Amino acid sequence: MAKLFECFWGAGYRGDDDKSILAYHNQEFFTEDRGYEPKEIENIKNLSIGEDYDLPSVFGDHWVRRMK
Repeated sequence: MAKLFECFWGAGYRGDDDKSILAYHNQEFFTEDRGYEPKEIENIKNLSIGEDYDLPSVFGDHWVRRMK
């Protein structure tokens, strides 16, 4: 079964409509090319279903929750 993650980008990360962004991605989405640090990628990979991980940033709010 492929892992599925709910990703939220809030203050500091806005879409073209100036609203927070909520999207769903598989594990392959989380790469260094997209700005994720190796430790963050590892922490996301190790989430259990229902667990979330806050990614601290000076740029804004971002968290990831494993859905399946």
